Amino acid sequence: MVRLGGTCGIPRYDRRVYVKVSCAVDSAGVVRPTEIDWDGTRRFPVLSCGAQQEWGRWENGSLVEGWRVEVAPNVWRTLWWERGRFFVERRDANGE
Repeated sequence: MVRLGGTCGIPRYDRRVYVKVSCAVDSAGVVRPTEIDWDGTRRFPVLSCGAQQEWGRWENGSLVEGWRVEVAPNVWRTLWWERGRFFVERRDANGE
């Protein structure tokens, strides 16, 4: 199994914060995140979904998906999914 953390712009495993995500799935099976629940203490509605990309291969167990989501007006973040879990990249105290 190939692991893609730290490659292709995907956050390294030590830079991940796993989050609970509510999603809508349409009749074609397309997943659209609708809300991000951060540790049960803060919730962020997804105002808009931008680009969605995939890296790796399902057959190799290395599939990673990423969505650009708007969590506040003009505030976009990348929401990631790998092996059944959603995560965001950890930010430093200075926001990077």
